[in-house]
Amino acid sequence: MDNSMIKAMIEAMTQELEQDGPNANILKERGRLRMVLGDKKGAMDDLRKAVALDPSIVDGISGEFHK
Repeated sequence: MDNSMIKAMIEAMTQELEQDGPNANILKERGRLRMVLGDKKGAMDDLRKAVALDPSIVDGISGEFHK
């Protein structure tokens, strides 16, 4: 998947969140995609929001986060 496709997916998710309100699964996936692009701050913000909405979602998050 190329970066332009990932950016389009992030934009679509952002629009969905703006229209429908917070959704832990969408925030988690948008965070994952942001991490793929190297946006660590954006990824961490999304993952924190996802966990705040649904603490059980943390079980589906894996990997390492390096500053």
